[in-house]
Amino acid sequence: MHRLMMFAVVLLLSCFSAGDAFADSREDHVGVGNHVVVGEDETADDIVCLFCDVTVHGRVTGDIVMAFGSLHVDEDKSIGGDVVAFGTPIKLKKKASVGGDLVTFGGSYEETAATVHGDRVISPSPLWILVPLAPFLFIGGLIWLLVHTIRNRTPMPPPYPGRYHRM
Repeated sequence: MHRLMMFAVVLLLSCFSAGDAFADSREDHVGVGNHVVVGEDETADDIVCLFCDVTVHGRVTGDIVMAFGSLHVDEDKSIGGDVVAFGTPIKLKKKASVGGDLVTFGGSYEETAATVHGDRVISPSPLWILVPLAPFLFIGGLIWLLVHTIRNRTPMPPPYPGRYHRM
């Protein structure tokens, strides 16, 4: 399991560091903010997708690693390797198969008589989605606290008349 998570992290990081090397391969698909479609007569090796959707109408021989998108696998289609998803709903239709492990955090999982040959780790908890948003939530909370404090501060009482002397 630990090895699978490290593999997912390496694949996601490689999306940013070596995107051009993957883009030259005809079998690998890398997407950031778009829609990756494996056509009916296509065969893809590995798919790495960040903030995008993946639709498999054909065959995937490698792994699928994605975050914050959606994964749809058509009827009778196969994924040869592992599927690792973060904040991603996964939908496997009838007779679809995953050759390796299926790991999903923070997304829904729906299957209709699909086969997963490896282990299944499914954590649909929405709290996993909040982890990448934590810095923004923290800064937003500080701004709210500052605005709330300024708006609701108690006005200062007038000065005591005998306290200040004029000369």
